[in-house]
Amino acid sequence: MPISLASFVPFHIKFIRYKNFQKMKFKLFLRWCCQDSNEVESDSQLPRVMQLETNSNVSHSRFSHHFEQGVSGVQGTVDESNLSLYMTPLTEKEISEYPKIKITVVDSTVIEPGTALHINAAGMINSRRNKSDLCTYIGAAEMDGDEVINDFVVDELDKGMGKKHLVIKFIPNKGKYFISDLGEGTGTFVRIDAPLVLRDSYIISFGDSHMATQFVPNMPNKISLKFLEGPKQNEVITFTDAEGKILIGRMVDCRIRFEDNSMSRYQCNIQYFPDRGWALEDGDGNKKSTNGTWLFVEEDFEIYNAMVFKAGKSLFEITFE
Repeated sequence: MPISLASFVPFHIKFIRYKNFQKMKFKLFLRWCCQDSNEVESDSQLPRVMQLETNSNVSHSRFSHHFEQGVSGVQGTVDESNLSLYMTPLTEKEISEYPKIKITVVDSTVIEPGTALHINAAGMINSRRNKSDLCTYIGAAEMDGDEVINDFVVDELDKGMGKKHLVIKFIPNKGKYFISDLGEGTGTFVRIDAPLVLRDSYIISFGDSHMATQFVPNMPNKISLKFLEGPKQNEVITFTDAEGKILIGRMVDCRIRFEDNSMSRYQCNIQYFPDRGWALEDGDGNKKSTNGTWLFVEEDFEIYNAMVFKAGKSLFEITFE
């Protein structure tokens, strides 16, 4: 069932007051580090690259048919030297041999749903920039002075879309595509469709809330969660692996409970696994949340088939062709 963008309105209204989401994030993290810190189900589970291994001490039954989004899709800076190696345009033969992706507009205030962007290793086909530099840029502005800066324009500058909002890049020696936010607008968020292995400084978004993760050095079984926005803004909650499954949502048995109608009864859950560390899953493990749980892609995030992301007030889905 398509997700209504009406559910994202509070998120965008809250974040438009910041000139730059990236600057806000670093400011909050700097302050955090310097202080003492005392119901519609989605259609299906999406396959991923690496399956969680079973462990006799922990129940992995619900993961037996899931794949781990946080292994193949983990954030991390892509070495830009990988791109510089390919400044010579790819040959037609090389382009034909590499995978291709299609980005489909699911919902938008300015673009017709169903509009498709076709991207190959060299970049977007029939793009406005008309450059074969392995990158596809999406944003609210076509020009910056005399230069065309985006391959595809989503004219939502007043609705959270940055002038040059996000980039999709292909890394030939990896044979993979990556997506990352460019620090303008209200951020680029990927929907969490499978268990996500958490890393330090991840920002997770759901309902009206934005939650950051922090790990204690040499204590992998301990996690702190700080709320950057929403009803629990500035609250810091710390857990250890002894907590078991940590439910987040509106129900009375949730360890982090909200009275927020934009959230599901069981919005998401977090659990520690000795072989993988802390992992976050949308919903309660059996049923997905209504409006999804999202990861801010501050750094390069590997694209996988059927990945859904949002930018501004537009929703997109990426599929491999």
